[in-house]
Amino acid sequence: MVVGRRTWDVERKGWPQEEIELRATGNGHYYGRFMPAPAPGAEPASLQARLVAVTLADQAGAAMATVGTKKHG
Repeated sequence: MVVGRRTWDVERKGWPQEEIELRATGNGHYYGRFMPAPAPGAEPASLQARLVAVTLADQAGAAMATVGTKKHG
């Protein structure tokens, strides 16, 4: 993950104290973001949990990119 402009090793350093920004983008457009924040004293999220969060943000962006588009057949 990136914190500020630096790479942050969650496995080695633990979860950053500030919120994490997961951007929702689709077709090159920014639609919003998710801002998860760790609970005080919480263990870092597992790699699997982080991958699921990124996948959900990607799917939200992809869905937003299709809003208002019509298919003509």
